[in-house]
Amino acid sequence: MQTNSIRFWLLIALNSIVLASLSFTAYVSYQDALHELDEMYDAQLVRNARLIGALVESADPAAQTHYPIVIATLELPANGETLSSAQERSFSGHKYEQKLAFQVWRNNALLLQSENSVNFPELVKLDGFHEIVYQHTLWIAYVTLLSDGETWVMTAQREDIREEMSAYLALAQIRPILVVMIPLSVFIYLIIGLTLRPLRLLEQTISTKSPEQLSEITLPLPTELQPIKLAINQLINRVSHYVTQEKRFVSDAAHELRTPISVLQLHAENLQEATKPEETAIAVDSILDGSRKMTHLVNQLLQLNRIESLAETSYSTINLTELIQNSLSLLPFIMLDRIKWKLDIPENINIKGDEFLLGLALRNLLENAAKYAVPESEAVVKAQLEDDSVLHISISNKAQSLPDTDRMGDRFFRHQVHQHIEGCGLGLSIVEHVAKLHGGSVFYQLDNQILSVNIILPQ
Repeated sequence: MQTNSIRFWLLIALNSIVLASLSFTAYVSYQDALHELDEMYDAQLVRNARLIGALVESADPAAQTHYPIVIATLELPANGETLSSAQERSFSGHKYEQKLAFQVWRNNALLLQSENSVNFPELVKLDGFHEIVYQHTLWIAYVTLLSDGETWVMTAQREDIREEMSAYLALAQIRPILVVMIPLSVFIYLIIGLTLRPLRLLEQTISTKSPEQLSEITLPLPTELQPIKLAINQLINRVSHYVTQEKRFVSDAAHELRTPISVLQLHAENLQEATKPEETAIAVDSILDGSRKMTHLVNQLLQLNRIESLAETSYSTINLTELIQNSLSLLPFIMLDRIKWKLDIPENINIKGDEFLLGLALRNLLENAAKYAVPESEAVVKAQLEDDSVLHISISNKAQSLPDTDRMGDRFFRHQVHQHIEGCGLGLSIVEHVAKLHGGSVFYQLDNQILSVNIILPQ
């Protein structure tokens, strides 16, 4: 499994959390049990001391007894360690006898003791619990003074009994963790796999996509994956749009360049066959004119393709009067002198938009107004801000023929009457795409041979 895998890190994280939780719970339980165990053993020492004390007090003081009385402690076989509790009880004693001891003192004389406490250190005559080190072993002792004020009773227990029991308790806490973790890890692995299944399905669905099949993803996915699905679908739509656009660009270029190239080839052949200077000049002029038209067509195609590929544009504040004047200044003088120009634009109108794209759209409109208007007629450029939120730009001229306003703006559409005029039918398509990028629109009006192209731009 790869270390940069979500499944891997989820598995590590969840198993670590579960293991830490179980370990913490086991540790807390172990500490609580250890505390209770200490209290239980301490209580046993106190109870044994009181029991021995009661027996000593009830003994007949007149009885002739040799002191001290030593109570034998049986030593059991070593194999007792491997026997069960029931088997250990069958012996005449228990292996833990060696770990328990007691002494009874009266007036500094030892009355009673267990065999394993014969060499114990001198008794500390102080009520309460004490720690005794005997033969390099720690003992927990309880000392108490009986009611006669002369008799001291000590009960003791080796500390390793508690350590042994603590080890058993720790093992009892660890064993369930070890037993549970393996199946729990398998279960977590399966749950993670089931949870990540939608991601695998999404990956499989995306892997089947191709440039020819860029349909949106309709796979039902969990809520957490819906934003990813939405983003992927948006990307697919953009890619599909770009692919369609590129295909159309290639198709348009191939279709529209075929005729100019054929004409250039024909003029080149005429130039090759020309025998007179005037024939050569005509052929050269035709080739230059054809190359200019082809250059114009290619530039228009590239501009339209660039604009169509834009999803959004950067805005800046532009003075409309300066923008229109700059656009007019870029037109050839022959176009400027062909008709009369009238500008009806308030000087204080500022618009928000892309200066380059808006200038490109206005140049196309102004160029069309000059090319397709009746010579010596008037072209009127008007602009007004409506409701302080919508800019209305209108360019009107007297048309040479009655245009088909329903088809104006279609790619490569040109009126039959205008075929002799230089152009390729892409100018209005560029204008409409620029307006669309700015959230606006373009519409056309024809009134008594006066054609108006109107641009609406929200501000």
